[in-house]
Amino acid sequence: MTRTRPLFLMLAVSLVLGSCAEPVKTAGSVPSAPAKVGQSKPEYKKPVRMNGRGKMSSISFEDFFALHQSGKVLLYDARPAFFYNISHIPGAVNLPRGATDEQIAARESEIKKALAEGKTIVTYCTGYTCPDARTLADHISGFGHPVSIFSGGWHAWTEAEMPIE
Repeated sequence: MTRTRPLFLMLAVSLVLGSCAEPVKTAGSVPSAPAKVGQSKPEYKKPVRMNGRGKMSSISFEDFFALHQSGKVLLYDARPAFFYNISHIPGAVNLPRGATDEQIAARESEIKKALAEGKTIVTYCTGYTCPDARTLADHISGFGHPVSIFSGGWHAWTEAEMPIE
């Protein structure tokens, strides 16, 4: 009986390790099983970014407030959807920092339309120390669009007792 136990353990370990292979990612599909030996793996295709980077800048509370009141802003909330659903700055669209390039590419027409209307693209997150708005802005600028980061973010907005949705 002691001789079969190590054999059983080796078989169990090989089955577990064999099932831990990383799934192959394909654009727009559910991850599939690993490719078999001799088959080529489907490649993960990211949307093509524009050649130039858009300008990134920071925007103060005062400037953001004026822009927001004039309706000349396309506002992206980089916080997780959970926080966005609790409350957010009026007119903000949730686009969490972890948003992939595919999600930004899907909003390309929205961004181009806003820019054509003379609007400023602004991202925000929790506050001064939150890096999420900058990360999202970096991805948006990677598509060649100018973007500003509302540096005070949610904290500055609520501290000033501004309206929320």
